[in-house]
Amino acid sequence: MNILIINGSLRGTSGNSAALAKQAAAILGKQATILTLSDPLPGIREMYQLLASSAGFLVISGVYWNNWSSPLQRFIEVVSAFENTSAFFGKPVACAVSMDSVGGIEVAARLHGVFGGLGCWTPPCSTLVISRTGQEAIAASAGKENDPNEDVWRLDDLSVVLHNLQTAAAIPQPAWKAWPHRELQIADGPWPVSGALDLESPKFL
Repeated sequence: MNILIINGSLRGTSGNSAALAKQAAAILGKQATILTLSDPLPGIREMYQLLASSAGFLVISGVYWNNWSSPLQRFIEVVSAFENTSAFFGKPVACAVSMDSVGGIEVAARLHGVFGGLGCWTPPCSTLVISRTGQEAIAASAGKENDPNEDVWRLDDLSVVLHNLQTAAAIPQPAWKAWPHRELQIADGPWPVSGALDLESPKFL
């Protein structure tokens, strides 16, 4: 039951998102694979197979001007061709977002919406937003009685998110039904890192 950890960070294997990805992989052990979107990615068909072989997803990103990263945006654009296929359909998704001070919960909520559109679903308590200001507040109140920051999200809360994600991934797949939709087409070949991307969606202008 493999969980795919999607590290959408601009900084790749360094930085806050990478730290979250490494912590998640340590908690999950052999049931985890990290996909770092800033690294060279496999071909389109190989990416589909990786997604299809995964039982659930943890999507990680920082906050960049109230949005997720550009590598994660490109990933979403390309894998839109896999909407409601065995790559995503009926699989649980969780999100972990790091931010300086604001914007993270909005980014996480929109990510849940996007992956819901691709065919995923959201288990309870499957969002984690870690902020620099929150971590400074936790450190400042450490050891105090009646800690006012006890309910601030912290790295330890990742274990709750992952427990719920694994629990959801282990549920036998119900007979979900998708609404009628036009399947997008994308040619097989290398991952389209940049340049124009034509999924053969309808042109009306």
